[in-house]
Amino acid sequence: MSSEFDYRSMDLAHPAKRVQGQFLDGAVAVGLFFLFVFVFNIVGWDNPITGFVKIAVPVCYFVFADALPGGQSLGKKPFGFHVVSKSTGKPCTIIQSFLRNAFSPLLGLIDAVVIFGKNHQRLGDKFANTIVVRK
Repeated sequence: MSSEFDYRSMDLAHPAKRVQGQFLDGAVAVGLFFLFVFVFNIVGWDNPITGFVKIAVPVCYFVFADALPGGQSLGKKPFGFHVVSKSTGKPCTIIQSFLRNAFSPLLGLIDAVVIFGKNHQRLGDKFANTIVVRK
């Protein structure tokens, strides 16, 4: 008997619920932006570095959030979704999170169609060799 991970035995996340999780992650990123705007305005910090931070923190959350513990971004947590390696079943790594999310804004409409295919993988999932499962 093989001890290799068999992703086909996993309960794949439904595409419509994944869109809801993606929406929540977008809301978290926007919330982080406004939090930094608010805090920097209160303390009176307005310079190029704080401007960079206001943008960089939300973008970094969006790109690397799937590498949070258990492969769960804050938007996936309420649905019980986990991003895992398709070949090992282990939680998403930082590199995999980058590969699956860095180009999401550019692939939006294409991903909306591709996600209904076999294994419910977006193009980013295919690049990173990941799947989104319910545990």
